[in-house]
Amino acid sequence: MVAPGWVSPLFRERRVSHWFSSREAPTALWIAQHLAGDAARPAQTRQVHGGRCVVARECVDGAVIDADAIVCADPMLVPVILTADCVPLLVICKASRTCAAIHAGWRGIGSDIVRATIEMMREKFGAEPASMSAAMGPCAGRSAYEVAEDVIRTWTALGLSSALRPTSTPGKALADCPLAVRILLEREGIASTSVDIDPPCSITDERFASHRREPANTNRMRAGISLGE
Repeated sequence: MVAPGWVSPLFRERRVSHWFSSREAPTALWIAQHLAGDAARPAQTRQVHGGRCVVARECVDGAVIDADAIVCADPMLVPVILTADCVPLLVICKASRTCAAIHAGWRGIGSDIVRATIEMMREKFGAEPASMSAAMGPCAGRSAYEVAEDVIRTWTALGLSSALRPTSTPGKALADCPLAVRILLEREGIASTSVDIDPPCSITDERFASHRREPANTNRMRAGISLGE
């Protein structure tokens, strides 16, 4: 079976084994086995829109951990995250054989979960940003995601005002989540040519799940990455 989904052109070119699902997401186990073989297991967390990152071996076989990013150095474990407008961000360092899956909503972006994840990859597994590639999957697009003053304040304090565009409504702005994530990745030393920043918009493209477009719909998309080719 081949489930419908989307792949990053950059990751396809660089032979990175990964998957971003459509709105009808396959199970996390399916994604793990599709990417890394029948013996692979998914690593998952209970996502809480925070800035915590954990190692994959801590969140397998039913372990329940609150975190929004998973770092992995085990080829038989596949980090899997859920999204429905937030940015699903996948990162790999082939030199150190390390990968990560990050759930980056506006709160996660504002708490700089990107920095926390890259730091964990460096400190625990010797990964180097110069050897990393990153791809974002379907998420709220830059022209469709209106946010309020709390987001504007949080992002501005983090130096992300260039990812905000004022609207005609006082106290509102359009948030460019992919651009904000790219800025944070580049701050950590990942080259702009190694970041895939142009995913489909989950709000305007009905192939994908969107909480903003359909608040009552509980569908979530899954994304995963594997160390295997």
